[in-house]
Amino acid sequence: MSILLLIGVFYPKEGIKVYGHDFHFYTINSNNSKKEIVSEAIITVNIDSLVQAAKQKKDSLDLVTKIIKQKLLDSILLSQKKIQYPNNDKSLLYSFFKKLDNAKTKKVRIMHYGDSQIEADRITSRLRERLQKEFGGYGAGVFSVIPATRKLAIKTEYSTNWRRKTGFGPYVDTAIKHKNYGALFAFSNYLTDSLVNTAKIDIFKPTKSYKHSRYFQQLNLYYTNLDTSQLIVLNEDSIIFSDTLPITEKIKKLSFDLGSTPEHLALQFRGLNSPLIYGLSTEGKNGVVVDNIPLRGASGTEFSKIDYNGLKDMHRLLSPSLFILEFGGNSIPYMKTKESCERYGNWFKKQIQKLQKINPDAKFIIIGPGDMSTKQKTDLITYPLLVNVRDALRDAALQTNSCFWDMYLNMGGENSIQDWAKEDPALAAKDYIHFTSLGARKIADMFISDLMEDYKSYKSINKDE
Repeated sequence: MSILLLIGVFYPKEGIKVYGHDFHFYTINSNNSKKEIVSEAIITVNIDSLVQAAKQKKDSLDLVTKIIKQKLLDSILLSQKKIQYPNNDKSLLYSFFKKLDNAKTKKVRIMHYGDSQIEADRITSRLRERLQKEFGGYGAGVFSVIPATRKLAIKTEYSTNWRRKTGFGPYVDTAIKHKNYGALFAFSNYLTDSLVNTAKIDIFKPTKSYKHSRYFQQLNLYYTNLDTSQLIVLNEDSIIFSDTLPITEKIKKLSFDLGSTPEHLALQFRGLNSPLIYGLSTEGKNGVVVDNIPLRGASGTEFSKIDYNGLKDMHRLLSPSLFILEFGGNSIPYMKTKESCERYGNWFKKQIQKLQKINPDAKFIIIGPGDMSTKQKTDLITYPLLVNVRDALRDAALQTNSCFWDMYLNMGGENSIQDWAKEDPALAAKDYIHFTSLGARKIADMFISDLMEDYKSYKSINKDE
C-alpha cells in the first residue's frame, strides 16, 4: 500500500491520455467512498517486480514511474490490437459463437465485404478454411457469374455473351434504370440476337483452393426473371433440372441438392430475354459458409446507394449470422481535414445501421484500414490522416454496438507497410498499400487468432452450454 501511495504522489493529476481515453491513478486525495474504474490493461503491470528491480539497481522512484507509464501504454496498445467491444462487453459475440457450436447441424453464414485488399478471396479464404475445418462446412460461398477478379475457391467458365453490371464505381451503366444490384452489388445477364438466345455457365470442382472449399453438396442460384426463360442443369451428363424459371421481379433463390461434389456442373439458359443473375453459391448442407465480396474502389458507403429492397431480399435469402466490413483504405487519400474524416465515419455508421435493420440478428465486426504510405518530397510516410479515418470507423463500430479490429495497429502502426514490403519474401506490394498473398495470409491469421481467442473465452465461461 505504501508503494502504491508513493506512485500516486508522482502520477500526473491530469492522468494519461491514450487514444482519446483518460487513465487516472487512485491517489491519497481520492474520496475513499468512490471506487474509480481502472482499465483492465493496468492489471498486466507488475508494480512489485518493478519496484524490486529499481531497488536492486538503485533507481529513483521517478524512473519507476516512467517504467510503469510505459508498461501501461504497452498494455493498452496490446488490448487495442485485440477485438474491441462496445463498453468492453465481450458477450456481444456470444450468440454468434453459439451458432458456431451448432454449425454441425445448421448453416452459419459470414459475409465478408471489403475493398481491393480482399480481392481474389485473399484473407477471406484463410478465415473460411479455419472455421470450416473446426466447425464444419464446405464450399466457396456466393459469387458472381463474372467475378470482379479471379477466385481460387471457385473454378468457372461462361459463354462470351454474358455481361456484368455493377452498382457502384465508375463502371455503372447509365442505361440501367433501376438500382437493384443485390448483395453482391452486381448482376449478370446474357445478350441475345436473331441467331443466339442461349448462354451457359460451367462450374468445375476447384483444384487450387483450400481443402474445404473444393467440396460442396449444394448449388444456389439467385435471380430475377421478367420473361419466359428455360434453365437446364446438368451434373456431368445427367439432367438434374429442366424447367422454366418463374416470373419474378423480386430476387429469388433456386437450390439444387447434389449429394456429393460434382466434377462439372453446366447451367444452360435459353430465352429471348435474359434473367438477371445476382449470384451463385457453392455450399455444404450445413456448417460454416464464408462469402468473399470485394468491392474495388469502394469506401464502404455504397450500401445506401443501391436499392434497399433488393439488398434486403437477397440478404434475407442468404441469412447471414456475421458481417465483416473491411473498408477505409480508398477514402484515406482523399481526406484533407479531421472534420472530413469524422463525416466519413458518420456516413459509414449509417451503412452499419442500414445493414442492422435488414439483418437484426446478425453481428458485425468492422476492420479498419491497414497502414498505407504516400510520398512526402523524397520520403515515404504514413498518410497523415490515416489514424483519424481509423478512429472514425472505430467510433462508428462502437456506437452501433459492433466490434472493431485494428488492422493498422496489428501491422505495427506508423510506417509498418514499408517494413512489410521489405520482408523477404515481401508481405506488401511496392505500391505500399496492398498486401501480397503472403501478407494477406499473415494479417488473416492475426485476425483469426483474436477471434478464436474470444471464442475460447466464451467456451470457458459457458462450459455447460
